[in-house]
Parts: sequence; C-alpha cells; structure tokens
Amino acid sequence: MLYGLGAIVGPLVTGHLGDRAGFGPALRAAFLVEAAAVLLPTVSTAPVSLIVSSVVVGGFTPGIVPLVLGRIHELVPHSTEQQRATWSHATTSFALFQAAAAYGFSWLYAQTGGDYLVLFALGGGAVVLALAIDLALALITRKA
Repeated sequence: MLYGLGAIVGPLVTGHLGDRAGFGPALRAAFLVEAAAVLLPTVSTAPVSLIVSSVVVGGFTPGIVPLVLGRIHELVPHSTEQQRATWSHATTSFALFQAAAAYGFSWLYAQTGGDYLVLFALGGGAVVLALAIDLALALITRKA
C-alpha cells in the first residue's frame, strides 16, 4: 500500500523537480535519493526504515519516467524524430533489463536461501551505476 501511495505522487513530484531544476540535475538527484532508499533496508529493517524505503522507491518507479523523457529532450533538443527514436530505445532497454533483473533476482533469491538484503544491495548498486553513467554522460557532453 505504501509503495502504491508513493507511486501516485512520484511522477508529480519528479516532474515538478525536473521543471524547476532541469532534468539532468533532477535525474541525478533522483538516482541518489532512490539509491539511498533501496539501500536503506540493508542497514535497518526497523518499521520506519521500511516505510520510508517503500514510499520513496514507489515514488521513483513511475517518477523516473518523466525525468528520463525530459533528459532525452535536453540531450537531443532539436530533432523530434531523434527524440522519439531515443525514447523508443530507452523504453525497450528498460523493459529488457527489468525482465532480466526480475528473473535474475528470483534466481539469486532462491540461491541465497531467501536473503533479501543481497537483493537490496544489488538493487542499490544498480541505481548507483545508473547515476555514474549519467554523470559520465554529462561530462562527455559538456566536453563536446
């Protein structure tokens, strides 16, 4: 239920943040906050930690979508056709990696005897990797 409540407000909050701060900085901030929320259960399983993690991660699951779309528009500003193609590639990549991760995490969960902490650690690491990729892309595009 808490995850769902987060999902209801997530796109509104992240879209507003992107409009105010720019989509690149907003996406990086979202990755940072989401990584912390995903990793939170690895350091504390207290009810308040799980509540915060659930709401925040729930908000970012659909909330990343407007940020990525806005970021694509920033990276490809003058070509609607190229924006559509890039969005299509991003959507396809997200779906493929989400499916692969679901199967992989299910397998890993079974192999670890039901250890959720491993899954949270890997999930947090994946979000940190996404942040690192976006930061590297920002450096590359700034130099170009």
